[in-house]
Amino acid sequence: MDSNVKKGIAFSKNPILLRSSLTVDDYNPITGIPFTVYASGMNQRYVGRYNQPFSVNISEIVDAYAYTIGEPIMSYHINGVREVEDNGTISERKIYVDITEDNLDEWECLIIAGGVSRQNYRRYARMKTDAFEARFLNNANNFFMTTRTAGWRIVMKETELYPLYFISLERFLYMTVVERTTGKTLIQDGNFDNGIFALDIDALRKQFFDEYGVLSNSFDIYKGDPSQYSCSIVIERSDPARERYRLKFRNSLGVFEIIELAGELTITPDYAAADEARFSRYDAETDDFTADRERITRPQSLTIETGVMRADTVRFLMDMIGSEEVYLLDLSELPVKVIPSIEELKYKPRPETPQKFTVKLQMAEDETNIMQDIIDGTEGRKPRVFSKQFSKQFN
Repeated sequence: MDSNVKKGIAFSKNPILLRSSLTVDDYNPITGIPFTVYASGMNQRYVGRYNQPFSVNISEIVDAYAYTIGEPIMSYHINGVREVEDNGTISERKIYVDITEDNLDEWECLIIAGGVSRQNYRRYARMKTDAFEARFLNNANNFFMTTRTAGWRIVMKETELYPLYFISLERFLYMTVVERTTGKTLIQDGNFDNGIFALDIDALRKQFFDEYGVLSNSFDIYKGDPSQYSCSIVIERSDPARERYRLKFRNSLGVFEIIELAGELTITPDYAAADEARFSRYDAETDDFTADRERITRPQSLTIETGVMRADTVRFLMDMIGSEEVYLLDLSELPVKVIPSIEELKYKPRPETPQKFTVKLQMAEDETNIMQDIIDGTEGRKPRVFSKQFSKQFN
């Protein structure tokens, strides 16, 4: 009997329900019928058994070894499109499920480490579709993997610009970007196989400036058929602030985004464990005990206000608070991994007055040896007068 192979794409943090109407006449209901989950390269990951009819949710199985999406390759882009995973790399995300010992029924699925909300998942299910078919692989839709909005207009502050991720399972990617002020266009076609990509807004703006002399703040995106409108990207001005800090976080869909917090930041070293590190040491000269202490660890927490936030950006803030991977970008020259939390988050969906909140950031690493931070290890050298592009005579 020929195998019945079904293909798809799914988020690992949403239910992945496999069902089969295939029946096996001769089987032991006590031991059941085997099914096997394989990763890329047919590496066996899980073996289970079921009784007819076959119905199982394998999301927890595949989420245990689904790997996250990395950052875009920043050294290379074509008209603002950067590669994240090529055809060979994204194929490593595939899983295979064989039903019955004779492999009479098979599933093949591409796994993305992330997920949509239960409300979204339920609505898509009731509409007999899923998030990929309805949005992320739909050229007539906002196909970017952002949690800023579910609508067709993506609004980003100028300080929050970061490449917008998207998935393409087409053989050739065709995308047209139209600058809305002048109507000038940049076209990217036929240079990528299927994979995961990111539209770099900074590179896009620079290319429009270099070619047309216009600093763009609003774009229309067409994907697939050149006449197929997908969505718009709007860059808005950041409010003036004495201090501002950016947080790069992995959103619910499993890719990185940036949120800005425009407020004062305070750092609080926590030496609460100092007393626990104390002990008494015997002094033979005085026949008494003196107080002593081991070197203590310094946990640090940071407190920062968000600045005034609109109601539509509060959900974006909550996505950052719940993220498993968050980096503070502007405290030092290198990103600092932090664990965000918020003590009290009360907001009105229709506020009559400005709303702002206080966010606590716990540094992921506790330090014992306290030193000045280094960047490239050359801080101890006397610096050059001019940059290294100038000859020795200038230094």
